[in-house]
Amino acid sequence: MEVLKRKAELSVKDTMKFADGTTIELVGITARRASEIANNKKLSDFDKGIHLTAAKIQVNGQSVTYDDLLDCFTDDELTKIIQFANPEDEKNV
Repeated sequence: MEVLKRKAELSVKDTMKFADGTTIELVGITARRASEIANNKKLSDFDKGIHLTAAKIQVNGQSVTYDDLLDCFTDDELTKIIQFANPEDEKNV
């Protein structure tokens, strides 16, 4: 943005690895992207969560989509990825 002369920090924040060597990296997303997903009335809460998770991660250095997460991982792996990308707020636990 011109006025603020600032860009959002979207670098890798954390990494996890599966036994098969698949690397999941947590990256930042812009507030605009998070808002677009949250305000999409066509999506169920489950779908919003998967889209948000896909936006927040890279797999083996590559950006992924909603379909990639659902088609390329088991349900147990997807649960681990969701928990990794969307940690519980410690104040609310």
